[in-house]
Amino acid sequence: MATDLTTSDATGRLARYVLGTKPKDLPPEVRVEARRAFLNILGCMLGGARHETVDAAEAALGPFSGPPKATLIGRGSKADPLHAALINCLASSVHSFDDTHALAIVHPSGPVAAAALAVAEQNPISGANFLAAFALGVETVCRVSMALSVAPARSTIAWSQTGIAGGVGAAVAAAKLMGLNEDGMRRAIGIAASQAAGMRVMHGTMTTALMPAQAARTGLQSALLAANGVTASLVGLEGRYGYLSVFADEPHLAYLLDDFGDRFEVLRNTYKPYPCGIVIHPILDACLQLKRDHSLDFHDIDRVAVKASPSAMALSDRRNALDEFQTHVSLYHWVAVAFIRGTARTADMLTAVALDPVIVAFQDRITAVRDDSITPDAAEVLVTLRDGRKFTARIDHCIGSELQPMTDEQLEEKFLDLAETSIGVDRGRKLLAECRAIETASDVGVIVRDAA
Repeated sequence: MATDLTTSDATGRLARYVLGTKPKDLPPEVRVEARRAFLNILGCMLGGARHETVDAAEAALGPFSGPPKATLIGRGSKADPLHAALINCLASSVHSFDDTHALAIVHPSGPVAAAALAVAEQNPISGANFLAAFALGVETVCRVSMALSVAPARSTIAWSQTGIAGGVGAAVAAAKLMGLNEDGMRRAIGIAASQAAGMRVMHGTMTTALMPAQAARTGLQSALLAANGVTASLVGLEGRYGYLSVFADEPHLAYLLDDFGDRFEVLRNTYKPYPCGIVIHPILDACLQLKRDHSLDFHDIDRVAVKASPSAMALSDRRNALDEFQTHVSLYHWVAVAFIRGTARTADMLTAVALDPVIVAFQDRITAVRDDSITPDAAEVLVTLRDGRKFTARIDHCIGSELQPMTDEQLEEKFLDLAETSIGVDRGRKLLAECRAIETASDVGVIVRDAA
């Protein structure tokens, strides 16, 4: 029997929870994780700021931008807040290095942070208030995505969860920072829900990163429109023919509405040590471990057999990537890179690497099969050498997964590596110190401008 969504008051309950939650209401562990998530996504913005995709978007849309009131992070310039939200989120997503919720496989922080940072430059906002709004926006993205896509919810894998859920979370964060009341928050959610979009067919192209970027702009735009009196359904999530019924065959409302203030999905957020689809990470862990433990020379490898999770095979069973964007979702590319180059960094995803004849040829030695007993954070890799020797590595929980999270030290190292590409080491270290102390900051706008 289908769930009666119309009686759930989902939009109202979400709006009241977000508006009623103050920084002190968030448990210490939630504030810590929100700070880690913000540091990670700001690093991703810096690391992607000078990417050709961002350059192309800025060249196409920049001439139509309004008064420059918001920082383009890592680019040393400003734009209007809506354009800045789009460009900054695009930069955060372009290397597939952003965060991922462990269950929903949604990337929540980019759209929320980009929208919230644009708001924070318009009027002084304290670090504590900013971090609370950011945490609640991330929470919203994760809960909404779970309600649509995580069993017993039934949906289609064709939807890009970040594309369809990111704008709702961005709207929630922006509306809270702007001080909207419940009616305004409900309208902001409804406006954002009406503009939700994104499909996985775009994976492997520049538009992969454009979908969350558009969600960031949509979320901020929705809050601005609501603040200026634009009407929308006050039951945009649960109303008849509303968001939940459009994007799920059978939504699971408990994920969205239960345990407000007690269950925090931000605690299930994970961070990537490698710049590719998260479902490839356990495979990479296994390959790099085999390479390291047995000092393997790729010339000596006869074949590589990968047992992967259903989600890994559904999303990354793509051989012979033709450019950088296709490498994001090609397990074969990353297996070859791991055994040939012994690394898994942004330099390994470039088009020149994808087309390297050695990388391409090695992929013919790789087979990958779906194993329904393997979880998304696990994998098994068997290497057979030309002399007949065999080595196996089994990863139960990859680095960066919920059960083996990246440490603070690893996150900070990742941040500095990414920051160096756009603002240099010294400025990166200064910005890192500011992010560590964000909860005590009197004006988050200072942090944003220091990231220019």
